[in-house]
Amino acid sequence: MKHAFGMKKTVLAAAVAAGMIMPGMAAAEISGSLGISNMYFWRGQDISDGGAQVFGSLDYSHSSGLYAGVWGSSETDTTEYDLYVGYGGALGDLSYDLSYISYNYPNDTESDLQEVILSLGYAGFSAAGYFGVGDYGHGSDSTDNKDNYFTVGYSYDKYSVLVGTWDRDEDDTNYTHVDLGYALTDNLSFTVSKIVDADDGSEGYHNDDTLFVVSYAFEI
Repeated sequence: MKHAFGMKKTVLAAAVAAGMIMPGMAAAEISGSLGISNMYFWRGQDISDGGAQVFGSLDYSHSSGLYAGVWGSSETDTTEYDLYVGYGGALGDLSYDLSYISYNYPNDTESDLQEVILSLGYAGFSAAGYFGVGDYGHGSDSTDNKDNYFTVGYSYDKYSVLVGTWDRDEDDTNYTHVDLGYALTDNLSFTVSKIVDADDGSEGYHNDDTLFVVSYAFEI
């Protein structure tokens, strides 16, 4: 669920909106990435219970701002693949992106879910909303996905800060985390994350440990 697919298509969409795509430039692009991390870090949590994560993506982006792709990852007890499609662009210095993503777990289909994601960016600041749609799982055991997640952040040069908050449908299970990031290179990054506020009933959804995440990813 943790993705690094956004950078390339966002830059391309912004170039389209700014009129920077010149005649003769490629109208579409296919790209991929591979990476490894010391844990599966997702929304302030280590969801691999301390196990390392290997991940990769294959993406298609068009000069119109449309894009689609697939992202896959190892997990402790299962595997995951995510399918997504979206559109991104810019109005002056304001960037925007709207996407739909389907998270799929072949060995644990009760955890399958979908989200619609809206994100905005301006002058280093960013804000995003992840809105649950459809159901958790499939068939008679499925339940409505009414969980939402929101982030605000700021990045400057190699440094970043992000605050993320869950708005869960189940009462008293929300929590807020703060992530501090540093990109040593284009490939190697470090993140420190900490839960800073949590409802009384959220203990089963998170732990309070400070997390230190090391991630290395590269394009292929």
